[in-house]
Amino acid sequence: MVIRVGSTRAVYLQLADLLRADITSGRIRPGELLPYEGRLEQEYGVSRPTVRRALAVLRGEGLVYTERGYGTRVVQQQTRQHIKVPRAARIVCRMPTEAEREALGIELGEVVPVVTIHVGAQTRGPYRADMFDFTTA
Repeated sequence: MVIRVGSTRAVYLQLADLLRADITSGRIRPGELLPYEGRLEQEYGVSRPTVRRALAVLRGEGLVYTERGYGTRVVQQQTRQHIKVPRAARIVCRMPTEAEREALGIELGEVVPVVTIHVGAQTRGPYRADMFDFTTA
């Protein structure tokens, strides 16, 4: 794939698509560093802010994390747990409170919604949305 400047899709999203494809295909494996920002600029002919926005998209998706001074690495994907949900349940997805963030190990700056399951007067959760799959029983 090539970045098309005249495309209706923003350049930073196109770059995020290309990097995501490299990650999901295994070309860049979990734990590996992505090329540094300057190299991505040169390789794709884009600006530094474009590179940074693309990396922010991938961080938001939970595919990469950045450590200042060390670079951006591909996240080791965790095995997702399965939760069976009764058919009559109400499922609520929202951003966590500070207390939930701390209890669930969601770092400040991470964009990870939480899910709660409501069955009658009973509430189950919150669950990290990036670690669980929900299916009807």
